[in-house]
Amino acid sequence: MTNIFLEKFMNRNIILLYIYSGLMWARFYIPIIALFYIASQVSIEQFSIIMAVFALVTLLLEIPSGVIADLLGKKNTLIIATILYLIELVIVSFANGFWPFLIAKIISGIGVSLASGTGAALLYDSLKKVGRTNEHKKISGTQFMIRYISMGIVFIIGAYLFTISTKLPALISIPFVSIGLILLFFIKEPFKPLNNFNFKNSISHFKEGFYFFKCNNSLKTFAFLSLIVGASITITQASSSIYFEKILIPVYAIGIIAFIASAITAFVSKKSYSIEKAFGEKYSIYFIQGSSFLTLILFSFMSPYIGVIFYFFISAIQGFYEVTINHYVNEKINSEHRATMLSINNFFVHAGIFVLFPLFGFITQRSEMNYAFLSLAAIFLIYNVILYLFSNILKFKHKR
Repeated sequence: MTNIFLEKFMNRNIILLYIYSGLMWARFYIPIIALFYIASQVSIEQFSIIMAVFALVTLLLEIPSGVIADLLGKKNTLIIATILYLIELVIVSFANGFWPFLIAKIISGIGVSLASGTGAALLYDSLKKVGRTNEHKKISGTQFMIRYISMGIVFIIGAYLFTISTKLPALISIPFVSIGLILLFFIKEPFKPLNNFNFKNSISHFKEGFYFFKCNNSLKTFAFLSLIVGASITITQASSSIYFEKILIPVYAIGIIAFIASAITAFVSKKSYSIEKAFGEKYSIYFIQGSSFLTLILFSFMSPYIGVIFYFFISAIQGFYEVTINHYVNEKINSEHRATMLSINNFFVHAGIFVLFPLFGFITQRSEMNYAFLSLAAIFLIYNVILYLFSNILKFKHKR
């Protein structure tokens, strides 16, 4: 294939991945997910259990799914993941109660595991194929921006649809995800998998990937950082509709708030390239840690109405964190193990969610939400102090 045609195909990949990224977040019930579950006869405590099981499923399948993506092909893996998303949507659109929603979330967990890191790996490989990896931070930032603009538009509509009919946000989501599935068939795989997908090759590939991860101190540091930061952001956002209710925000306004938050995340995602360039790797990580901890403390005040501003803070942090860490990890791995390495990083995020979300839900149910946020902030602080010491020990050993 000539360079002109190759570049054409890879440019098409980038555009299709932009659109796909936007469509996958066209799930209209996400801004009011906790209230959506409660309206579907799932209690707050059951919601926390379902989210913990979801995290466990993604935790257990995260790394194997990365191996599958590397061996089966990233495009094929995304197709399977999107089909599973559609199955989840159909279940939550027409069923109620703990068990149907648990089953739906398990199916979704498998899909998330398969998609986790796969889309990012496909984007980076598309750039690598035509020698444009120096543009990755900028293009990745644009992709995140499109995603969050899409989320913002979807969220403002979704909250309104919820006030009309509690199931309507899920029903409306089905055609959008279906279009995303169709678009995936027009993507070209940048690099053919090196091995056939079978059990022996999977084990061998996993061992290679794990050894690579074990020997790379930077990847280990990013993974452990993602555990607490990614989990804290996820927990905060997943429980946001309950938080808004407690700070006296009416349901119809949640969509507007989610729209503004998504716009902030989109803007910061787009600008994260410039911000990271000014800060550098070391201070970018310190900024992510410090701002996340401060925001958790602010959340614990449960300030009526004003508390919405703190939600905007976490949205800004998310935009910078996702683009920056995604680039740092991609920069330090090769194409053959890219999906596996990104999956290992995401494995740590889901491990954090699995451990911390049930604790957060238990404290919220038994006490008050402000104590849950304070507890999360305390854990965050202690964990990051340990991580700082751990990182210094790794650097010291490396110098020796």
